[in-house]
Amino acid sequence: MVYVYESKPIDTFDSHFIISGRDQFENDLLIKYGFREWGLIWFHTDKYSSGHIYLKLLPHEKSLDDVPDEVLQDCLQLCKSNSIQGNKLGQCKIITTPWHNLRKSGFMKPGEVSYKSTKNCKKFQCYERNQKLLNRLCKTRVELYDAEPLLHQAKKEKDACALLEYVEANHDKLIEEEKLRKREKKLKKRNPDKEDELVNDQSV
Repeated sequence: MVYVYESKPIDTFDSHFIISGRDQFENDLLIKYGFREWGLIWFHTDKYSSGHIYLKLLPHEKSLDDVPDEVLQDCLQLCKSNSIQGNKLGQCKIITTPWHNLRKSGFMKPGEVSYKSTKNCKKFQCYERNQKLLNRLCKTRVELYDAEPLLHQAKKEKDACALLEYVEANHDKLIEEEKLRKREKKLKKRNPDKEDELVNDQSV
C-alpha cells in the first residue's frame, strides 16, 4: 500500500507530490521500483526509525534548492510525524538524499537502506509538530492499495509521470475504494466472520 499526498504552496499553480509506503515492505517497493528519471528525493529521520518519505521534483527542479520552502516543510513534518520517537521530540534532524544515492542489499532488513555516498546527503532541522499542516496534507492523501504493478510498469517504461497521472485520473475512485475498505474493516471488528462462528459452534 502506497500513499500519495499533494503539497501546493500558496500563490502557485504547481503541485508537488509526496509519496510514502505504509510500512517497511512498501518502503522497499519504492526503493526497488524507483529510477533516476523519476526525480525522487528521500526523507528519513536521522538516527531514529521513521517512514520513508519521497518528494517528486518538478521537471524544472534539479535539487531541493529549487523546491519552495513550504513544500520542504511539508516533507519534513510528514517524515517527523511518521517516526514514533522523532514525533515526541521538540525537534529532530531529517536526512535527505536523491533516490539514486540509496543503496539496498539482500542482506538488509525490510525498510533498511544505506547510501552510496554521504556527500549527497543533506540534513534539515524539523521543529515541533505542526498539526494544521499535517491535517492539510492528510486531506489530500490518496491510497494505492496495490501499487506494485503500477510501479513495475512505470520503471519498465521509464515513465516518470505514470503513477501520479494514474492517481489524478482515478482520484475519486481511489478515495471511494479506501472508504469502502475502512467500512469493511469496521464491520469485521463488530461482526466475527461466519467461518469463525462455525468453528466455535463445532467446538462446543
